[in-house]
Amino acid sequence: MRCAASLVAIACLTLSGCSDGATSAPSAKAESASAASPAPTETTFTLEDCKALLESNFAADANTDVSREPECSALTKDEYVQAVGDVLTGHKDDILADAADQTVYDETWLALDATTQTSVCDLMTSSSPESVGILLEDMVDDPSVDTVEMAQYFNEEKC
Repeated sequence: MRCAASLVAIACLTLSGCSDGATSAPSAKAESASAASPAPTETTFTLEDCKALLESNFAADANTDVSREPECSALTKDEYVQAVGDVLTGHKDDILADAADQTVYDETWLALDATTQTSVCDLMTSSSPESVGILLEDMVDDPSVDTVEMAQYFNEEKC
């Protein structure tokens, strides 16, 4: 499950680990060496390449700072922040839905007494989140809540 907190962490990382877009001038020795031998073919990445990498990571739930990856390293800090912002904006409905779901899951967890919480975790280890989710259906009044997803959240975050 994508966690809103991890997405906020990505946004914070973008502000600390980016290229400023400034490049240093090559030394005369480096220039003469490159003139003597053919230059290797370098792949030039664009803002869209960086966004594609961010999208791929978002889909894999691997939300980390990629500003130093080849696809993003040539971008200025502002361009990288724009790329991250565009990707997050494109997923804002998903992010908000996940946050709303987590709120319901947390409220349900807190409504359980300690013995029941322990029983849920014990059952999770001996059975599966799917089985626990089916049992949780009786505890949740809202039929729109995916109790299997809630059980998986409990297993990952609470147990």
